[in-house]
This record gives sequence, structure tokens and C-alpha cells, in this order.
Amino acid sequence: MALKPNMVFHTPWFQIATVDPGAEPSGTTDPYYVVLRRNGVIGFILEEAGRLVLISQFRPPLGRPTLEMPAGTVESGESPEEAMARELLEETGFICNTLVRIAPCRLMLNREDVVEHFFLGLRARPVADFVRRERGTVRLVARHEMRQLVAERAFEQTVALGGIYMTEKIFSVDLLEDPLATIERRFMKT
Repeated sequence: MALKPNMVFHTPWFQIATVDPGAEPSGTTDPYYVVLRRNGVIGFILEEAGRLVLISQFRPPLGRPTLEMPAGTVESGESPEEAMARELLEETGFICNTLVRIAPCRLMLNREDVVEHFFLGLRARPVADFVRRERGTVRLVARHEMRQLVAERAFEQTVALGGIYMTEKIFSVDLLEDPLATIERRFMKT
């Protein structure tokens, strides 16, 4: 963050601070509140048969379970790649042969200076005898079903949808429709 924040609220997961709005076009002199938190990761993870690895987990702010891609926080001293591999294992019990960082995504430009690193994971497989400690249900979903899940509002993780769109625009790869072999040729390291 370029501006020096004045902390007004602190939790283990995020802080709220005020910053000087500077040359705000509206001319306001009111404090400008921002959310400070660590950068994150989110993964479009495909298992060996090409199905998408999702997790259904309860979200207290919504009061209900949501269907999401594996995601989480980049911890201190950890690279985004390390964070994505750790979050994938913790949330789903899967590991990937290949993790490719696609693009940085930003969700709330008006309130935070946080990057959500969007990853593509290929040839994910469950780790034998791994005991998940996180709650939630792992779901394997055919890629073409994602459009219907979004249309039915059964998948609401907007930053994930932005990452899918960015993959198509940056790499000319449609993660939902292109054949798995095409995606693997484009992104697998030889």
C-alpha cells in the first residue's frame, strides 16, 4: 500500500485502517477506510480425468455453504506457489503435478490493495492416507457444468470467474470448453 495507514481495528485475519484520501475528486475530507490483509491464492484445479476440484464449505457471513475453488492466504515467508499447493492440500487432500500462476486479480480496488493470485493446476490427485482437518466437502465437477452453476447462482466466487476470463484473454485458452489435451499442451512443462 502506497499510503501510510492509521490502524483503527485489528483481527488475526484483517485490519481496518484510515488513509488520507489525497486529492479526492469529490473534495471530501472524511477519513477513507481501507481493509488490510495478506495477498491470496485461488486455483482452477483439474484432476487427472479433467474434472474441476471444488470445495463446498460453510461461510458465516452468508449463513450457508458455498461452492468454491480452493483458495487461501499467502502466509509470511511463503511464495504464492507454495501457498496454492498448501491450500489445495489442506482444503481438498489433493496435490498437483503442475501449478501455473495465470494472473493477479484484484477484487475490491475501492477498499483494499490485495492481490489474489489465480492459478491453474493440472493432473491433481488425492494424497493417499491424507487426513483433511478442514471442514467442507470436496466435489469433482465437469468443466462444462460451471456455466450452469454460475447461471443458477450456485457458484458465486467472483474472483475465480475473473481468473477464468483472464486465462482466456491472456492465453487464448477456454478453461471450461477447450479439450483437456489442449490445456495441458499449453501449460504443462516438458
